[in-house]
This record gives sequence, structure tokens and C-alpha cells, in this order.
Amino acid sequence: MQKQGISLAEAAKRLGMSQSDLYVAVQKGQIPTFRRDRRTVVPPGALKDYQIRLRFNSDYRL
Repeated sequence: MQKQGISLAEAAKRLGMSQSDLYVAVQKGQIPTFRRDRRTVVPPGALKDYQIRLRFNSDYRL
């Protein structure tokens, strides 16, 4: 069984961010990726996890 994934362009669109911002998040390790057929893709659940982490961190106040 082959892993499914979302292209980086589609992931950026779903998150409502530019591709360059997505690449930065990937480079920082905030969004996991894997290789499939010579392409870098994002696991489907990783987008939801990233959104939850962003929401949690932005709601935190001292």
C-alpha cells in the first residue's frame, strides 16, 4: 500500500498561505513531508495538526 499525500502547492492553497511561506514551515520542520514518486508531498493529517498548533500558539496569552 502506497502512502497518499498532498502536493506542496495544494497544501499551501488549503492552508491559505503562499508557497514560499509553506516551504519555510517545511524547512523549519513545522510541517512533515515525505517523498513519493520523486515528489515531496505532505501527509493529509499534517495540515490539520499544523493548523491546530498555530491556533493554540496564537491563542496563548500571558
